[in-house]
Amino acid sequence: MHRSKLEVAISPCPNDVFIFSGVLLQKVESFIDFEVHFYDIEELNRLAIKGSYPVIKASFAILSELSKTYQVLDTGSALGFGTGPVVVAKSLPYPQRPRVGLPGEHTTANLLFKAFFPEEYDEVFLPFYQIIPKLLEGKLDLGVLIHEGRFVYEGYGLKLVYDLGALWEKKHKLPLPLGGIFVKKDLPSEFKQEILNSIKASLKFAKGNWCEVLPLLKKHAQELDEETIKRHVETFVNDYTESLGKEGVLAIKTLAQYQGLKDGSLKYLFWGMDNGCP
Repeated sequence: MHRSKLEVAISPCPNDVFIFSGVLLQKVESFIDFEVHFYDIEELNRLAIKGSYPVIKASFAILSELSKTYQVLDTGSALGFGTGPVVVAKSLPYPQRPRVGLPGEHTTANLLFKAFFPEEYDEVFLPFYQIIPKLLEGKLDLGVLIHEGRFVYEGYGLKLVYDLGALWEKKHKLPLPLGGIFVKKDLPSEFKQEILNSIKASLKFAKGNWCEVLPLLKKHAQELDEETIKRHVETFVNDYTESLGKEGVLAIKTLAQYQGLKDGSLKYLFWGMDNGCP
């Protein structure tokens, strides 16, 4: 089969880079030549809404805007227990109407915060890696942390206010869906299958070659401490990353209900499970 170029957009976070490390290090045999681009998760979400890339990492919080154009690949998602965003403060109690730093308007973190935080607040959207510095400078009262931030905030003397993931888990008894790899619906089935096979092979390579993958993770990570990177991968790359399974699909459909989507509109949302059937 002739070779095909494919542009893919993911985040520089350790879990995404880990999943795609086999592709990035050219350790995966495929007729696809992957060209990988890196963006912050909020920028990824904006690009996904525009349909800018045929394959893109995006938050499950924007399913309502993606479900007509994209499908979720069975491999590559971030779901889990104990993986959710955390709300932290520099000092307690916080003001009655706090200034809250959020890692993007279209993120799962923002969707959950709105669902579980009943108080009035002033939202400040900024890149996730700027939230801790702004808290320490006193420019924010609360910060919603994702990615590496949820592992390191205690080292900065910040205090936990809410664990949004724990609130979700208590309510639904399901893993929290954060983000997944979305593929354009109109791509040929055999091409989508090759994309899925390549991501599976890439993930398998990463799991068996940590020492070879680590320098790549360090190159892209905002938090360069090896232990933090390892903890990040162990937290966000799990069984649901390899395959969503029935529980993962149910979790995503449950989050979709927060966006006003019903099961009928999600019939063809998933691709790669039982030949494309959810």
